[in-house]
Amino acid sequence: MIVLTAIGRFFKKIWDWIKQTAWIQPLLIVGLIFGVIFSIPSIVKAVNASKKEKSTYAAYYHNYKYSLEGGAESKADKLTDDLYEVIKDNSKAEDFKSKHSDLGDKFFLAYVEKECKPCEDAKEGFAKFEKENSDFHLVTIFADDETSESTDSKTAFNQYQERHLDFFAEVGSIAYETDYFKNGHISDADDGALKGFETADPDNFSTPSILLVELSLTTEEITRGYSVGVTEIMFSVEGSNKGERARTLSDCWNHTGEFSLSSK
Repeated sequence: MIVLTAIGRFFKKIWDWIKQTAWIQPLLIVGLIFGVIFSIPSIVKAVNASKKEKSTYAAYYHNYKYSLEGGAESKADKLTDDLYEVIKDNSKAEDFKSKHSDLGDKFFLAYVEKECKPCEDAKEGFAKFEKENSDFHLVTIFADDETSESTDSKTAFNQYQERHLDFFAEVGSIAYETDYFKNGHISDADDGALKGFETADPDNFSTPSILLVELSLTTEEITRGYSVGVTEIMFSVEGSNKGERARTLSDCWNHTGEFSLSSK
């Protein structure tokens, strides 16, 4: 009690001194104002750093972006049309490779968004896998791509989905036959994502949705039941760090690990 009384007296003396020396009050106010002013650059820097960190993965995906600008004639639409033709008729694979020679014999097709934590996680895996694989190819289509075709009722991506209902349905049906699905890695929340993908449901379409596209297959892959076109699909890249996520992408790319029943 004596200690508390002493502390109270100490602060009362300080307060009395401030009241008696009125000139100190403007200085305190000015000091406070300058403190706020000088802290603004640090605050702005921190905010910008946060924005930069969040946009880094989007910038990476933009390097591989196929735009929806142009509607049915967009780069994304033409790729999707040509890929659907390959899925329906494997003999069209050579035509596809001629039209899209920059994509090689194998590439990932990823549907992503700018504000998407799972997309950000996947980006880390893609970036590391790319460094380790000289044959890496990636195509990204942004589900939040803003184009001149966008309206208040339908985004450019919603319109893209409507134009390619058959493509989404076909790829969705392929997913059920993959070893990754049979190994139980498309279940629970991802199972809902698969249904949303298969039906091209704009309200239940998950990002990322990642497809592996192969335009030529080994004899072993053909024996195991793979068909030219889309051979794998996943809705997240498993792993607690970029190394593990890169390994997941590598397994997908090579049909090993969780992407193979024979590895069990």
